[in-house]
Amino acid sequence: MVDIDPKIITFFAIPLSYFIVIFSVLLIQWGMVNLIGSHIGRISINHPKLVRAMNWWGIFIHELSHALTAFATLNKVKEFKVTSSGGHVVHDIRVGFPGWLAAQSISLAPAFVPPIIVALLMHYLGYIDFTRVNFNASDPVSIINAMYLDLIPYIIKTTGWLFVNLNYAKIGNFLLLLFLTFSFSSAIPSSISAKSGNQGDIQSVIQMFYKFPLYTVLFMLLAILSFWILFTYNISLFLIMLTYMLLLPVLSIFGLLFNYLFIVIINLFDRSSILKIIIALAAFGVVYVGLMQYSMEQYIINISSIVALVGVLKLIR
Repeated sequence: MVDIDPKIITFFAIPLSYFIVIFSVLLIQWGMVNLIGSHIGRISINHPKLVRAMNWWGIFIHELSHALTAFATLNKVKEFKVTSSGGHVVHDIRVGFPGWLAAQSISLAPAFVPPIIVALLMHYLGYIDFTRVNFNASDPVSIINAMYLDLIPYIIKTTGWLFVNLNYAKIGNFLLLLFLTFSFSSAIPSSISAKSGNQGDIQSVIQMFYKFPLYTVLFMLLAILSFWILFTYNISLFLIMLTYMLLLPVLSIFGLLFNYLFIVIINLFDRSSILKIIIALAAFGVVYVGLMQYSMEQYIINISSIVALVGVLKLIR
């Protein structure tokens, strides 16, 4: 029986533990994209133009993510197509490991570029700063526990409290809410190959992994080496990068939740009379503006206004 040096096990196990947690959050994001996408059908019959607009915007953001990443990886974009039912990006494909890495980045871009845009907007508005996160864990089990029980709940709590507590009467905050609500739900997997077709993003990534196993192994080794270099020589930057890698899917999940709330309200509108809708909107406006006059906590204003809107739609006969 061959004894494996514990240092070798640690060399691979610790980076893998971080990857497992980040990948699990991305899986939640992916599952919610499919779940919320199925709910859009509830409003498609009564609001076909609204659904087409929502689909078009979501697909535009999806394809824009592919295109921006293609430009960033020095690939020429040959075709950019967006419709309300689908779209695709056709780009150059280079050979060798750099081309393989660029292709994988372009395929995965929609999972990261939209929340990066939201994070940049939030940073511009002065709302996020995770540069002082404390995180102490030295073995795989404690790393996974600390991330699930400490770091991720902290990010969710901080981000959720921020969105609940924003003053949406300000144009910047309102635009942030709109982008957050409509940019994560309708990005249907599209063709990202050199030929237009129906190959999906995930299928392309998996295909490129097993088609070029040497590149896959090389990428994993470079990723692990980069991890240890950063972890060893600049732990502060490492913690910031780790936090923001978790923040991105969390932002997407919040955006999908807001999208679901929007769909629920539209459904309530469809079951209500015009008079009832007018009264509900008026109640929302009166509560929002009225409470602001007393300079109350913003989260009370936001929650009370939504409760007034939904309450009227549900209760008034």
